[in-house]
Amino acid sequence: MGPLKQFKTNLAFHFSKSLNKPLIKPYWIYISLTHKCNFNCRMCGVKNILKEYELDFDTLRKVFQEISGWDSDCVVVFTGGEPFLREDIFDIIDTSASLGLVTEIVSNGSQINNMHIAKRIIRSGIENIAVSLDGATSQVHDHIRGVEGAYKKATDALRYLSEAKKINRNLGPQISAWVTIMKENSEELHDIIYLSKELGVECLVYHPVIVTQDDMQNTIKCGDFWLEDTQIDMLKDKIDKIAEYQKQNGLVAFLHDPYLWIKYFQGALSKQDWQCNPFVFIDIGPDGSVRSCGPAFGNVKEMSLADCLNTIEAQKARARMLKCNKPCLQTCWARPESDYLMNIVNNFISQLGNLKDGPSHKKELIEKGIGFLSQYEDLIAKKLQQR
Repeated sequence: MGPLKQFKTNLAFHFSKSLNKPLIKPYWIYISLTHKCNFNCRMCGVKNILKEYELDFDTLRKVFQEISGWDSDCVVVFTGGEPFLREDIFDIIDTSASLGLVTEIVSNGSQINNMHIAKRIIRSGIENIAVSLDGATSQVHDHIRGVEGAYKKATDALRYLSEAKKINRNLGPQISAWVTIMKENSEELHDIIYLSKELGVECLVYHPVIVTQDDMQNTIKCGDFWLEDTQIDMLKDKIDKIAEYQKQNGLVAFLHDPYLWIKYFQGALSKQDWQCNPFVFIDIGPDGSVRSCGPAFGNVKEMSLADCLNTIEAQKARARMLKCNKPCLQTCWARPESDYLMNIVNNFISQLGNLKDGPSHKKELIEKGIGFLSQYEDLIAKKLQQR
């Protein structure tokens, strides 16, 4: 993304938040294709919610077509439940990718159980395939996932995908592993790096556990998952080792400062550390309901996605998010580079300084950037007049 486009995008997210008005479409569109799941993960209650619903293909295609017409960048992420339990999963993937949508999928790996399926995924046109990997040993992973053999299924899936990508001349989606940080696996967080490397993982992502998936604002400390105070020093040691590995070898993708995990589990995280932006993320449930965090504010079976974002209920839900005092450290709900106007401007100027273009072109970019700011100045003035 060029400096001017990035500046425009960050301004749009910043002022959307300031005015509680959707001035840009969401970047992350998570679509829960089904809540059916063959695992019983201890930290997840999704399979018990809306389990009789499943988004039909025609509705999905309508949503994809609408999103493909947006003029801002976005990523469509298929989740569940377990997405690969749907018999039409590859029709869904093919339709999304054929419309030019950046498409990703998150799986427990259980259905990626042979080379045929792995090759189909690698050649499907998706940008990223993420397999959940919550332990460096079968004992820990299987305990968390609630199914004996879950570890073998996940590691086999990653091996199949890695081998299939090699056969495909290393072309295809990024192969990722996602780790949910919790008390049960905190001792193995560093060891998971070496397992991932062995399995052919190309990107390793850690994120802290949440307790209420459909409403982050109700997430509270939970004894089953939350690190105890006596484990915080151990967690810091693990972060030190992970950060050092990442510095030397890459592989780990830090989506935020990993030391914020400490404040998160201590209950000391504040809005100065982490801010959610209600306009960055939406989730479409298997019943078609649309939400960001908390109650649904529209349904794609009844109205367009754009109309869902503009309902009175959507405005109320966003206002509730902005008042939330429980930062959840889930990166899909945040866009730190858009939090502060001065940082947005400084980053834009810094990027212009790194360009090899001549002074006249840089001047042109600056003038266009000032024009974007002027448009928001007019919006703010109009809102003040309406009060």
